[in-house]
Amino acid sequence: MEVKANLPLLEMRNISKSYSGITVLNNINLKINSGEILALVGENGAGKSTLIKILSGAIKANAGKILINGNQVEFHTPLDAEKSEIVTVYQEFNLFPDLSVTENLFFNNFHKTKGRINWRELHKEAERFLDEFGVQLPVKNPVSTLSIAQKQMLEIAKALYSNARLMILDEPTAVLGGDDVDRLITIVKELQKRGIAVIFISHRLNEIFGLADRYLVLKDGQQIGDGRIEETNPDELVGMMVGRHISTAPRNKINYEKGHVVLQVEGLSRKGVLHDINFSLNKGEVLGIAGLRGAGRTELVRAIFGADPIDSGKVTVNGRQVKINSPRQAINIGIGLVPEDRGGQGLFKNLSCLQNIFMASSKMKVIKNKKEQIIAKKHVESLKIKLAHLGILVGSLSGGNQQKIVLAKWLESGIDILLLDEPTRGVDVGAKAQIYTVVRELCEQGMSVILISSELPEILENSHRVLVMYKGQISGEMDHESATEEEIMKYAVGGTNK
Repeated sequence: MEVKANLPLLEMRNISKSYSGITVLNNINLKINSGEILALVGENGAGKSTLIKILSGAIKANAGKILINGNQVEFHTPLDAEKSEIVTVYQEFNLFPDLSVTENLFFNNFHKTKGRINWRELHKEAERFLDEFGVQLPVKNPVSTLSIAQKQMLEIAKALYSNARLMILDEPTAVLGGDDVDRLITIVKELQKRGIAVIFISHRLNEIFGLADRYLVLKDGQQIGDGRIEETNPDELVGMMVGRHISTAPRNKINYEKGHVVLQVEGLSRKGVLHDINFSLNKGEVLGIAGLRGAGRTELVRAIFGADPIDSGKVTVNGRQVKINSPRQAINIGIGLVPEDRGGQGLFKNLSCLQNIFMASSKMKVIKNKKEQIIAKKHVESLKIKLAHLGILVGSLSGGNQQKIVLAKWLESGIDILLLDEPTRGVDVGAKAQIYTVVRELCEQGMSVILISSELPEILENSHRVLVMYKGQISGEMDHESATEEEIMKYAVGGTNK
């Protein structure tokens, strides 16, 4: 792609899109120069995903035009966009789980290869390329063995290998934490130095203000504001995004029933993963679990939920020792899990919102009358889920609304203990506030919650107590009053208070 002087690398002029008479984008204008980072922000459902799908050739706009270096182009397929050196990294992974890291990284180049493939050299080339950007992945392993964060880094590496002139990153840090976020930010800055333009979608304001040159705000399909990032501030940006002020000040915690233990975990272990885990959860309590990626947080809640086996240990629920060998047993006992990978493990995307809401309920085996419609509508209203009707496929909803459907599923199931694994990953600030308001209300009603989050402010603001994990062990425990980000990080990197 030849870059012409004094012309933007990309312009999207007067872009509009509607479905069945419903306008989802109205007269949007976007401009970005080579080597520039543009933050595209807005609540879930604001139209961000639709806009980038138009730019990536996945869908067609009803009106407007796209210009590259001043020349109008038309993208009928994603391949057209890639030929113009525009590459998109979506929230949902586009990887082959049964192929290796190397095969996924070089997949688009295999059609150019003649004769036998020298896998030894190809693995070495993959390692060299990944090392150049500070990404360490087991290149010979199948993608199915990678963590969510590792899959995200591989998706970004694939885009880097394509030599894009414009890269669209849709919530790239949503599944990352700690060092991985820092590494990704370093990679994006390196892209900028190389003259690559980046459209960066994120709900994390510190990333936006630490990285972007300019911003564009969408709300309900409308362009609300745009400009230089140094000419605005977080409060003003959030106000444009949600149309109201959202307080980020910590709220007073509700009282929980200390000593009324609903879940007791003793000596829980799994070879190479979890080591002698001991803790308790009280009625009405939010127990936060912090730690760096790979510390064992997800593995712990999956073990409690019966999704992963354990080698030893004891789990007691409401004073009765239980053996949970499957998620169905956990649900019957009164435990629910909102998984880290909501799309792959928390929802059936090809089913309707109504079907998903009742999926975990043992009370409703068949959805056949208006009673279920009335019940589901109450959940939709209480969680402020944006959808056209209950029959719409859940996969068509924004990430935040999908997450709320997962919550509605567990609210309907009648569970007493809720395990939340990164519940606000890829969720906008308004939806985050709503999700934690719901959690607070549930605790007031006597539900108990285990909360995993890579965002320490969320852990600190919403937890009564905090556990910190390191290499499959609990390295620290503190109450809300004594917990700080510095204290948590001390234990997260191997310190101990034992």
